[in-house]
Amino acid sequence: MPYSPKHKEKTRQRILQSAAKLFCAHGFDRVTLHQIMKQANMTHGAFYAHFSGKSSLYEAAMQFAASHAFWARDDKQTEGKETHLKAMVTRYLSWSRNDKEHPSPLEFLVTDAAHTEEKVRQAYQACFDSLVERLAGILKKRGSQDAETLAEETVVSLVGTVAIARSFTQPLQNDFLKRAQERIVNRLNSGFQKEDDSDLVKG
Repeated sequence: MPYSPKHKEKTRQRILQSAAKLFCAHGFDRVTLHQIMKQANMTHGAFYAHFSGKSSLYEAAMQFAASHAFWARDDKQTEGKETHLKAMVTRYLSWSRNDKEHPSPLEFLVTDAAHTEEKVRQAYQACFDSLVERLAGILKKRGSQDAETLAEETVVSLVGTVAIARSFTQPLQNDFLKRAQERIVNRLNSGFQKEDDSDLVKG
């Protein structure tokens, strides 16, 4: 008896969730299909019912992760205190404590951005662009003077900070992340009118 469309979609989502977690932690080259399917608690054969290969899965996993990122939540979830910009920065720079069900796309290894395989580079670029666009939208709603530029600067800073911090040992890592958080938040503050700062980026 063939599986229902609902069952097939649920299976696909399980694969994407597992792939996003592993790609976030290790990057494209260091993750195997076997690892992904084991993480999803599914047989290897089930993979090809949904994806043509590892590259196509990576592309879909990037889209999945970007659409489930913290600042990609719907408007009803982006009004509370927890989504203030400082909280967003803190969340991304605390990647080891991030949402395990929906890992941050900013955790992707930066090496994927310069991968030899064009499809991987394009998927990484699309994910990056999506994050910038989503953050710019939030900044515009909150009165940013130059939302697009500020959003791109913020995403670049977060990506670079996480990539570098991974090479540090404690307590150097915590100190580095703390300094980076302060710089990024201060830069975000500079993009708003002074009278709005206390409401928008205050912890």
